[in-house]
Amino acid sequence: MSTVAEHVPFLHLSKLCQKISERKGKDKKVKPLVEFIHYWQDFHKKLHASNPDTTDSFFPVMRLLLPQCERQRAAYGIKEFTLAKLLIEIFCLDKNSVDAQKLLNYRSPKSANAEAGDFASVAYFVLKNRSPENGTLTVYDINYYLDSIAANHADKNKDELKHDLLHLLRNTTALEQKWLIRMILKDMKLGISENTILNAFHTDARDLYNVTNSLEKVCCSLKDPSARLHEIEISIFSPFRPMLAEMALPNQVEGLMKGKPFIIETKYDGERLQLHKDGSSYMYFSRGGFDCTETYGSTPSQGSITPFIHKSFKPGINKCILDGEIVIYSNKLNCIVSKGENADVQALEPDGDYEPCFCVFDILMLNDKVLSSLPLTERIGYIRNTFAAIENKIRYTNQKTASTNDEVTEELNKAIDSRLEGIVVKNPDSIYKPNIRKGGGWLKVKPEYIENLMDELDLLIIGGYYGEGRRSTAISHFLLAVASPDQTDGVPNKFYSFSKVGSGYTFKELYELSGKLGDHWQPYNPKKSPSCLVIGGGRKEQPDVWIEPSKSVIVQVKASEINRSKGFATNCTLRFPRVEKIRYDKPWHDCMTTIELDDLRNLAQGRLATKRSVASEEEPSPKKQKVPKEIATVAPHFRPTDTSSVQKVSELFKDKEICVIFASVERKQALEKLIVQHSGKCVQNPGNNTFCVVCDKTTAKVKNIIRTDMYDVVKCEWIDNCIQNKRLLSWVPDDLLHATEETRNNLGEFFDKYGDSFTEDVTEHSLMKIFNNIPNEEWMNVEVSS
Repeated sequence: MSTVAEHVPFLHLSKLCQKISERKGKDKKVKPLVEFIHYWQDFHKKLHASNPDTTDSFFPVMRLLLPQCERQRAAYGIKEFTLAKLLIEIFCLDKNSVDAQKLLNYRSPKSANAEAGDFASVAYFVLKNRSPENGTLTVYDINYYLDSIAANHADKNKDELKHDLLHLLRNTTALEQKWLIRMILKDMKLGISENTILNAFHTDARDLYNVTNSLEKVCCSLKDPSARLHEIEISIFSPFRPMLAEMALPNQVEGLMKGKPFIIETKYDGERLQLHKDGSSYMYFSRGGFDCTETYGSTPSQGSITPFIHKSFKPGINKCILDGEIVIYSNKLNCIVSKGENADVQALEPDGDYEPCFCVFDILMLNDKVLSSLPLTERIGYIRNTFAAIENKIRYTNQKTASTNDEVTEELNKAIDSRLEGIVVKNPDSIYKPNIRKGGGWLKVKPEYIENLMDELDLLIIGGYYGEGRRSTAISHFLLAVASPDQTDGVPNKFYSFSKVGSGYTFKELYELSGKLGDHWQPYNPKKSPSCLVIGGGRKEQPDVWIEPSKSVIVQVKASEINRSKGFATNCTLRFPRVEKIRYDKPWHDCMTTIELDDLRNLAQGRLATKRSVASEEEPSPKKQKVPKEIATVAPHFRPTDTSSVQKVSELFKDKEICVIFASVERKQALEKLIVQHSGKCVQNPGNNTFCVVCDKTTAKVKNIIRTDMYDVVKCEWIDNCIQNKRLLSWVPDDLLHATEETRNNLGEFFDKYGDSFTEDVTEHSLMKIFNNIPNEEWMNVEVSS
């Protein structure tokens, strides 16, 4: 049977993509797409006039326009660097030639010029003079060879894969190659969303895709543009796009729920999963619609989940669809643990300490009844009648009914204390709407949404990455590091790569930072890595450029947790990092150390949310809210204390900013609360307005502060003495571990070099301290009379 795809040249589709990408504005971009769809539909009618029930559809084009939504074709195993090496080999380019270097260093403005960061555009100019003037392949041919490339990658048949790619490149023009490469990389850069493309095809296309996750079903079911789907239902063994929750703060929940009671659920740190069961046949799908059945088991005799839960289903339960979270359960600790600090849930060893556990929070089908249109409270009732919980394999998600913001805050604090990801709040009357986030009645409340609940890390920039689009000619992402505790001349001599960051700063801040660092960037060569830097083994983490640590700056970073990662020298990295502040005021060597990082990881299993939320009647300014795009922890003695509930009793330390650095968490928190109680302000790092630094001993961080000679470093007893005397006491030499030049000059007017006051009478206690300050060699000249 002939298909439309066999008659439509791939060049037509490539020109359409080029036209869409060049136009500005959604309406102008959609217009040529709609025209192309109408052209295809008209051709389809003529071609299949005698066979209206044909299975031929728009799917061959749709899967090329939306390669990121493709679920039927396996992975190609080709990314930019791999494709660059293949192109160099296929076109017999000298590896050291200008064109080869453009492909290998496509992110570098010096190599790739204006197209830096866009591999397909760089390849277009490199291959332009090496490509045929006329292409010979149809849309059908492109799909045929892409299927073959995917199959050869799965079979690890590299020679056949290269042969398929060579055939494609030798029979396509440079323009076709540009768009073919974008299809292979699954990054089309059309400037319109998948929803816009689906809506252009059919009014119901988006809704149908949300419940089927299949572009082929969408295109086959909606071939007739005039036909409407009156009711789109979830069906067994057909993955749907799960319902989502919108972000909210604890003090917003009552308002969003319109004052009615709501359900609070535990939000586990796992991966979204849907289970489809029909008798003894099972299928599992990820949030993105990918089939995970091979991992978890299609029958009771295979997989890491199905053999253990099959018998937990109650009599009479033949068919069901469950929605939930697959998490990691520790048999040693007898509890659910963070995925960030443990292995991939889909790659756990069968007999290891960790195993997958399915936490169910919703049910969409029971036997032949679709439940998605029922209120949540009714659906929850069905869950407990469907299966019996097995603690380490399948369980019910913790749920409770609440009605106030205070209860939300209380449950969030319980989640923080238990090192969980957060909580989810749901409207009891909400129906299940696939792929709906805003307005669906589900809210997620996480610590990172709340100002001052997440810990901050001071990290040093050691490398940079060229960006894309507006940032393609500049460094827009940075490689961050922690310092080795080993020092030379009082400063760290080695820095270990730890994380990559590319958000949190404005273009203006990026421009200013680029001005500070621009002259010091050096091209990074992994074969000649600088001795002062230890870069991880992951190629994608290797920077385009590096900088001498002494020429760099520290950035203050927030993140949700620390995850294991072999791509960085620390063997871990930050999850969802974002820059909070660029610390031009801090010396380059005063960043976090590997020891502090280890303490931080060990303390809270990698989570960075350790402070508790306090209910508030006022909503914070929207400008202050940091919203993450979709966990390392700082050691507790570097965290700010929650002082929001402290009552002020005096103005003893009014207008005084004090930095407290203690090894003891309890003592640090107690002292910070005392300072705030007496109207002082506490900061975690000294700045331009800091009055003094208070500490109990000279740690490495204190030594670094002393080395700057910018701050007076005071013993903690001074705070206690001020409070006892109910006045701000002037410093005496015995109060200070370090004095700035100004303070030293002031003290010199009232004390000698041993701390003996010129104006105050000596006491037995103070005399002993003065004697202790006199070096042993000076005692040799002292005559003692009898």
